[in-house]
Amino acid sequence: MNSLSAIDLVAIACYLCAVVMLGSRFYQRQSTPQEYFLGGRRMSWLPVGISIIAADLSAITIMGTPAWAYGHNLELLWNSFGFILAAPIVLTVFVPFYARLNLYTAYEYLERRFDLKVRLMASALFLVLRGMHVALVIYAPSLVIQMVTGLPAWLCVVMVGALTTVYTALGGMRAVIWTDVLQFGAVSTGIILIFATAVLGVPGGATGVWQMASDAGRLAWWNPSTDPRELTSIWAALIGGLVLCMSPLTTDQAILQRLFTTKSVRDCRQSILVQATLVIPVSLLLYFAGIALFAFYSKFPQKIAGLPNTDAIVPYFAINELPPGIAGMVIAAILSASMAVMSAGINALTTATTVDFYQRLIHRGATSESVVKVGRWGTVAWGVVVTFAALFAGRLGALALAYNKVSSVISGPLLGVFLLATITRRATPLGALAGATLGAIAVSLLSVYTEWSFFWYGPVGCVATFVGGLVASLTMSPPRKENTWGLVVGYGTPGETKN
Repeated sequence: MNSLSAIDLVAIACYLCAVVMLGSRFYQRQSTPQEYFLGGRRMSWLPVGISIIAADLSAITIMGTPAWAYGHNLELLWNSFGFILAAPIVLTVFVPFYARLNLYTAYEYLERRFDLKVRLMASALFLVLRGMHVALVIYAPSLVIQMVTGLPAWLCVVMVGALTTVYTALGGMRAVIWTDVLQFGAVSTGIILIFATAVLGVPGGATGVWQMASDAGRLAWWNPSTDPRELTSIWAALIGGLVLCMSPLTTDQAILQRLFTTKSVRDCRQSILVQATLVIPVSLLLYFAGIALFAFYSKFPQKIAGLPNTDAIVPYFAINELPPGIAGMVIAAILSASMAVMSAGINALTTATTVDFYQRLIHRGATSESVVKVGRWGTVAWGVVVTFAALFAGRLGALALAYNKVSSVISGPLLGVFLLATITRRATPLGALAGATLGAIAVSLLSVYTEWSFFWYGPVGCVATFVGGLVASLTMSPPRKENTWGLVVGYGTPGETKN
């Protein structure tokens, strides 16, 4: 394998310095929790919408999705359509509450609708889920650094984790969003360059790529199997994808915190529409980049001799086939993408910990200065935790599936609890906890005693939580009307008091 040129190394250094400078330039402006955690609630819809989609554009996606298409086919593409299916539900059911209740975390809503126990349970589940995601986000770019420098994997993990933790602690939510916008542009440009270079390198161009991929079965996109064990069944990908996509938009603090920064309900809605509009073309670009790489290396198999593993196919191609300087920018884009996602993840973990646990349980009368101080030190603490977890992230398997495996177990019950809160007035706090317990048991039994695709874990967990929680609630006294007014769809306006 070729090594990066001096021009490439300079390009990487300059790009990463720019990201760190952008991420930390807001340091002096965070004098209040609202500034530090929510950017002062002054963000407009376009950067927030781009930031939401950038939340999924870490090295996990940038490397994992083309690697999956390179080694398999296009059948997992249907999973991305879950965002299109989820957007109308999110806009009509959840946005009215989230945009008008002046929340710092989504789990504050659960306390208003149910009680403190439900809030803390949901927040704790988020901490586990997003903590695992950030660990994977750190691990993925470490593969790139290891490939480029030859340094040990553990040292690469520590370098990525430490650098990102520093500028996240200094920055805040406004910095998170603007670094997301920067990395989205850089990553999109980089993947387009890889796709175009691979296509032009194959005799016959796009026609040659299409023919080679078709002959090898890489263009297969429709798997109508009803066997629940089929990973790429369209039913598993669509239905499971709906839960996997809707759950972050409705229950994940790392996503919702971006929405909480918008300055109006209109901006909040438009941010979600921007994300739903961009996700399909971006997904198509990533999958077809993998197809183009398959055709290129099928035509020139001798060029792939030094590939350490399939997940590294994108940076391997960039290093060996792109011109000096351009290769460095693509590698830098992959690294900064993960750093931006890690930054947002750590910021959200810190916000949930500070607001839902420290400020709510430990020090309810904390001053603004102390809350921001705890938030900064919490950022450092979470940076250490997730960096340590990243040392073991490689044991979860292929990058394209690793986070989905974790998310599918937790996202279903968590979404079920939020649906109980928002669409039925009859749900009670104990009923919601009982439903979440039943959902977790159902998913655990499914994973242990069946060979079903993990895409079904989310739908099963969601349905079991919702149905079980509602049935349990019906055996209890109904909630008082004043405790549900303005907090359930169709029952009052959020933030208003019942007369």
